[in-house]
Amino acid sequence: MSDILLREQEIKIALIDWLFRKGLLLNSTIINEMVVANWSRRVDLAVAGKYLYAYEIKSDFDSLKRLNGQLEIFTSVFDKVTVVCSPKYTKDVLKKIDNNVEVIEYSSTARGVKFKVIKRGSLNIITDKKIFFSFLLKSELRNLIKNQCEISGLGSMDRATLEGHAYKVSIKRIRDFVVFSLKNRYEDTSRKYIDLVSNDFKPNVDNLCLLSKYKKNKIDYEFYSGENIKIEDSVYYEADIGKLASKYGENSGIPYLKVIKRKVKKGA
Repeated sequence: MSDILLREQEIKIALIDWLFRKGLLLNSTIINEMVVANWSRRVDLAVAGKYLYAYEIKSDFDSLKRLNGQLEIFTSVFDKVTVVCSPKYTKDVLKKIDNNVEVIEYSSTARGVKFKVIKRGSLNIITDKKIFFSFLLKSELRNLIKNQCEISGLGSMDRATLEGHAYKVSIKRIRDFVVFSLKNRYEDTSRKYIDLVSNDFKPNVDNLCLLSKYKKNKIDYEFYSGENIKIEDSVYYEADIGKLASKYGENSGIPYLKVIKRKVKKGA
Protein backbone atom coordinates (compact mmCIF):
# COMPACT_ATOMS: atom_id res chain seq x y z
CA MET A 1 0.00 0.00 0.00
CA SER A 2 1.23 3.50 -0.80
CA ASP A 3 2.57 5.44 2.13
CA ILE A 4 1.22 8.67 0.66
CA LEU A 5 -2.23 8.97 -0.92
CA LEU A 6 -2.23 10.66 -4.31
CA ARG A 7 -4.89 12.30 -6.42
CA GLU A 8 -5.33 11.84 -10.17
CA GLN A 9 -3.48 15.00 -11.19
CA GLU A 10 -0.44 14.12 -9.09
CA ILE A 11 -0.31 10.66 -10.64
CA LYS A 12 -0.73 12.11 -14.11
CA ILE A 13 2.28 14.39 -13.65
CA ALA A 14 4.43 11.46 -12.54
CA LEU A 15 3.09 9.22 -15.32
CA ILE A 16 3.98 11.68 -18.08
CA ASP A 17 7.48 12.02 -16.61
CA TRP A 18 7.81 8.21 -16.45
CA LEU A 19 6.64 7.74 -20.04
CA PHE A 20 9.05 10.43 -21.20
CA ARG A 21 12.04 8.91 -19.37
CA LYS A 22 11.27 5.52 -20.91
CA GLY A 23 11.24 7.03 -24.41
CA LEU A 24 7.55 6.30 -24.93
CA LEU A 25 6.69 9.86 -25.94
CA LEU A 26 9.14 10.19 -28.82
CA ASN A 27 7.45 11.69 -31.89
CA SER A 28 4.21 11.69 -29.94
CA THR A 29 1.72 14.27 -28.69
CA ILE A 30 0.04 14.11 -25.29
CA ILE A 31 -3.60 15.11 -24.90
CA ASN A 32 -5.01 15.78 -21.46
CA GLU A 33 -8.59 14.65 -20.70
CA MET A 34 -9.62 13.77 -24.24
CA VAL A 35 -13.34 13.36 -24.86
CA VAL A 36 -14.58 10.42 -26.95
CA ALA A 37 -17.78 8.55 -27.81
CA ASN A 38 -20.02 11.54 -28.43
CA TRP A 39 -18.67 13.29 -25.33
CA SER A 40 -19.91 10.47 -23.10
CA ARG A 41 -16.43 9.58 -21.83
CA ARG A 42 -13.24 11.43 -21.05
CA VAL A 43 -9.93 9.57 -20.92
CA ASP A 44 -7.46 10.94 -18.38
CA LEU A 45 -4.51 10.98 -20.77
CA ALA A 46 -4.22 10.17 -24.47
CA VAL A 47 -1.06 9.88 -26.54
CA ALA A 48 -1.06 10.22 -30.33
CA GLY A 49 2.01 8.58 -31.83
CA LYS A 50 2.14 5.93 -34.51
CA TYR A 51 -0.93 4.58 -32.72
CA LEU A 52 -3.53 6.04 -30.36
CA TYR A 53 -3.02 5.24 -26.68
CA ALA A 54 -5.29 5.82 -23.69
CA TYR A 55 -4.29 5.94 -20.02
CA GLU A 56 -7.06 5.76 -17.43
CA ILE A 57 -5.99 6.61 -13.87
CA LYS A 58 -7.63 5.16 -10.77
CA SER A 59 -6.21 6.98 -7.76
CA ASP A 60 -6.57 6.28 -4.06
CA PHE A 61 -9.55 8.64 -4.07
CA ASP A 62 -11.37 7.06 -7.03
CA SER A 63 -13.65 4.06 -7.28
CA LEU A 64 -13.99 1.38 -9.95
CA LYS A 65 -17.73 1.87 -10.46
CA ARG A 66 -17.34 3.37 -13.93
CA LEU A 67 -14.38 1.28 -15.07
CA ASN A 68 -16.33 -1.37 -16.99
CA GLY A 69 -18.11 1.27 -19.05
CA GLN A 70 -14.93 3.24 -19.56
CA LEU A 71 -13.00 0.20 -20.78
CA GLU A 72 -15.79 -0.79 -23.14
CA ILE A 73 -15.59 2.61 -24.83
CA PHE A 74 -11.85 3.16 -24.66
CA THR A 75 -10.95 -0.23 -26.11
CA SER A 76 -13.27 0.47 -29.04
CA VAL A 77 -11.65 3.79 -30.00
CA PHE A 78 -7.98 3.48 -28.96
CA ASP A 79 -5.35 1.06 -30.25
CA LYS A 80 -4.08 0.36 -26.75
CA VAL A 81 -5.55 1.05 -23.32
CA THR A 82 -3.68 1.14 -20.01
CA VAL A 83 -5.17 1.35 -16.54
CA VAL A 84 -2.88 3.04 -14.01
CA CYS A 85 -4.11 2.20 -10.54
CA SER A 86 -3.50 2.34 -6.83
CA PRO A 87 -2.24 -0.92 -5.28
CA LYS A 88 -5.54 -1.29 -3.44
CA TYR A 89 -7.33 -1.67 -6.78
CA THR A 90 -4.88 -3.87 -8.68
CA LYS A 91 -6.60 -7.22 -8.04
CA ASP A 92 -10.04 -5.87 -8.87
CA VAL A 93 -8.79 -4.14 -12.04
CA LEU A 94 -7.20 -7.39 -13.23
CA LYS A 95 -10.60 -9.08 -12.92
CA LYS A 96 -12.31 -6.45 -15.06
CA ILE A 97 -9.96 -6.14 -18.04
CA ASP A 98 -9.58 -8.15 -21.23
CA ASN A 99 -6.32 -9.51 -22.58
CA ASN A 100 -5.40 -6.40 -24.57
CA VAL A 101 -5.55 -3.95 -21.65
CA GLU A 102 -2.36 -3.12 -19.77
CA VAL A 103 -2.23 -2.57 -16.02
CA ILE A 104 0.36 -0.36 -14.35
CA GLU A 105 0.44 -0.02 -10.58
CA TYR A 106 1.78 3.11 -8.94
CA SER A 107 3.24 3.44 -5.49
CA SER A 108 4.17 6.57 -3.62
CA THR A 109 6.56 7.30 -0.81
CA ALA A 110 8.45 10.35 0.34
CA ARG A 111 11.02 9.51 -2.35
CA GLY A 112 8.57 9.89 -5.19
CA VAL A 113 6.10 8.01 -7.37
CA LYS A 114 7.10 4.65 -8.82
CA PHE A 115 5.38 2.66 -11.56
CA LYS A 116 5.34 -1.10 -12.08
CA VAL A 117 3.86 -2.94 -15.05
CA ILE A 118 1.64 -5.63 -13.55
CA LYS A 119 0.24 -6.92 -16.83
CA ARG A 120 1.48 -6.23 -20.32
CA GLY A 121 -1.10 -5.07 -22.81
CA SER A 122 -1.13 -5.35 -26.58
CA LEU A 123 -2.25 -3.37 -29.59
CA ASN A 124 -5.79 -3.89 -30.80
CA ILE A 125 -5.63 -1.91 -34.03
CA ILE A 126 -8.76 0.11 -34.72
CA THR A 127 -10.09 -0.40 -38.24
CA ASP A 128 -13.53 1.23 -38.02
CA LYS A 129 -13.57 4.31 -40.26
CA LYS A 130 -16.53 5.81 -38.40
CA ILE A 131 -14.51 5.82 -35.17
CA PHE A 132 -11.64 7.64 -36.85
CA PHE A 133 -14.03 10.24 -38.28
CA SER A 134 -15.20 11.03 -34.74
CA PHE A 135 -11.70 12.29 -33.87
CA LEU A 136 -11.79 14.87 -36.67
CA LEU A 137 -13.15 18.39 -36.70
CA LYS A 138 -15.48 19.16 -39.58
CA SER A 139 -12.78 21.25 -41.25
CA GLU A 140 -10.30 18.39 -40.90
CA LEU A 141 -12.79 15.92 -42.33
CA ARG A 142 -13.21 18.24 -45.29
CA ASN A 143 -9.44 18.37 -45.80
CA LEU A 144 -9.20 14.58 -45.65
CA ILE A 145 -11.62 14.29 -48.55
CA LYS A 146 -10.09 17.18 -50.47
CA ASN A 147 -6.64 15.57 -50.32
CA GLN A 148 -7.87 12.17 -51.53
CA CYS A 149 -10.94 12.71 -53.70
CA GLU A 150 -11.93 15.06 -56.50
CA ILE A 151 -15.23 16.29 -55.11
CA SER A 152 -16.58 19.82 -55.46
CA GLY A 153 -18.83 21.73 -53.10
CA LEU A 154 -17.31 20.37 -49.90
CA GLY A 155 -17.73 23.70 -48.14
CA SER A 156 -21.52 23.52 -48.24
CA MET A 157 -21.86 19.89 -47.13
CA ASP A 158 -23.01 18.88 -43.67
CA ARG A 159 -20.96 16.48 -41.57
CA ALA A 160 -23.00 13.39 -42.42
CA THR A 161 -22.51 13.98 -46.15
CA LEU A 162 -18.80 14.58 -45.68
CA GLU A 163 -18.44 11.32 -43.77
CA GLY A 164 -20.24 9.52 -46.60
CA HIS A 165 -17.59 10.72 -49.04
CA ALA A 166 -14.76 10.00 -46.57
CA TYR A 167 -15.64 6.30 -46.55
CA LYS A 168 -14.12 6.14 -50.03
CA VAL A 169 -10.67 6.83 -48.55
CA SER A 170 -8.55 3.84 -47.53
CA ILE A 171 -8.33 2.98 -43.83
CA LYS A 172 -4.54 3.50 -43.85
CA ARG A 173 -4.86 7.02 -45.24
CA ILE A 174 -7.64 7.81 -42.79
CA ARG A 175 -5.59 6.55 -39.82
CA ASP A 176 -2.50 8.49 -40.91
CA PHE A 177 -4.55 11.64 -41.40
CA VAL A 178 -6.27 11.35 -38.01
CA VAL A 179 -2.98 10.86 -36.17
CA PHE A 180 -1.47 13.80 -38.08
CA SER A 181 -4.48 16.01 -37.29
CA LEU A 182 -4.45 15.21 -33.57
CA LYS A 183 -0.72 15.83 -33.38
CA ASN A 184 -1.08 19.10 -35.22
CA ARG A 185 -4.01 20.26 -33.08
CA TYR A 186 -2.35 19.55 -29.73
CA GLU A 187 1.30 19.96 -30.69
CA ASP A 188 1.67 23.39 -29.11
CA THR A 189 0.32 22.47 -25.67
CA SER A 190 2.09 19.10 -25.64
CA ARG A 191 5.43 20.63 -26.60
CA LYS A 192 5.23 23.28 -23.90
CA TYR A 193 4.73 20.65 -21.22
CA ILE A 194 7.31 18.20 -22.59
CA ASP A 195 9.85 21.03 -22.76
CA LEU A 196 9.54 21.40 -19.00
CA VAL A 197 10.07 17.69 -18.43
CA SER A 198 12.99 17.43 -20.86
CA ASN A 199 14.79 20.27 -19.07
CA ASP A 200 14.65 18.33 -15.79
CA PHE A 201 12.05 20.69 -14.40
CA LYS A 202 9.75 18.94 -11.95
CA PRO A 203 6.20 19.93 -12.95
CA ASN A 204 3.49 20.35 -10.37
CA VAL A 205 -0.29 20.26 -10.55
CA ASP A 206 -0.45 23.90 -11.64
CA ASN A 207 1.67 23.09 -14.71
CA LEU A 208 -1.01 20.79 -16.11
CA CYS A 209 -2.75 23.92 -17.36
CA LEU A 210 -0.09 23.98 -20.10
CA LEU A 211 -1.84 20.95 -21.61
CA SER A 212 -5.06 22.91 -22.06
CA LYS A 213 -5.48 25.57 -24.72
CA TYR A 214 -8.07 27.20 -22.50
CA LYS A 215 -6.67 26.83 -19.00
CA LYS A 216 -3.25 28.18 -19.89
CA ASN A 217 -4.98 31.34 -21.13
CA LYS A 218 -7.43 31.34 -18.26
CA ILE A 219 -9.35 34.55 -17.78
CA ASP A 220 -10.74 35.61 -14.47
CA TYR A 221 -14.49 35.86 -15.07
CA GLU A 222 -15.22 37.23 -11.62
CA PHE A 223 -16.06 40.59 -13.16
CA TYR A 224 -18.00 41.13 -16.36
CA SER A 225 -18.83 44.56 -17.73
CA GLY A 226 -17.82 46.02 -14.38
CA GLU A 227 -20.40 43.98 -12.49
CA ASN A 228 -19.54 41.27 -10.00
CA ILE A 229 -21.20 37.99 -10.99
CA LYS A 230 -21.99 35.48 -8.28
CA ILE A 231 -21.64 32.19 -10.11
CA GLU A 232 -23.60 30.22 -7.53
CA ASP A 233 -26.62 32.46 -8.09
CA SER A 234 -26.42 32.44 -11.89
CA VAL A 235 -28.80 30.64 -14.20
CA TYR A 236 -27.24 28.56 -16.94
CA TYR A 237 -28.14 27.38 -20.39
CA GLU A 238 -27.19 23.74 -20.85
CA ALA A 239 -25.13 23.29 -24.01
CA ASP A 240 -26.29 20.37 -26.18
CA ILE A 241 -22.89 18.69 -26.51
CA GLY A 242 -24.32 15.80 -28.51
CA LYS A 243 -25.43 18.10 -31.31
CA LEU A 244 -22.17 20.05 -31.20
CA ALA A 245 -20.13 16.85 -31.40
CA SER A 246 -22.24 15.55 -34.27
CA LYS A 247 -21.78 18.74 -36.23
CA TYR A 248 -18.18 19.65 -35.48
CA GLY A 249 -16.53 16.50 -34.13
CA GLU A 250 -15.98 15.22 -30.62
CA ASN A 251 -12.69 17.01 -30.15
CA SER A 252 -13.85 20.32 -31.49
CA GLY A 253 -12.23 22.18 -28.63
CA ILE A 254 -15.49 23.40 -27.10
CA PRO A 255 -14.49 24.16 -23.51
CA TYR A 256 -17.73 24.83 -21.70
CA LEU A 257 -20.81 22.75 -21.00
CA LYS A 258 -22.83 25.58 -19.44
CA VAL A 259 -23.43 29.15 -20.51
CA ILE A 260 -24.49 31.88 -18.12
CA LYS A 261 -27.70 33.57 -19.18
CA ARG A 262 -27.28 37.24 -19.83
CA LYS A 263 -29.35 39.45 -17.56
CA VAL A 264 -30.80 42.46 -19.32
CA LYS A 265 -31.80 45.42 -17.16
CA LYS A 266 -35.36 46.60 -17.52
CA GLY A 267 -35.67 49.61 -19.75
CA ALA A 268 -32.29 48.95 -21.38
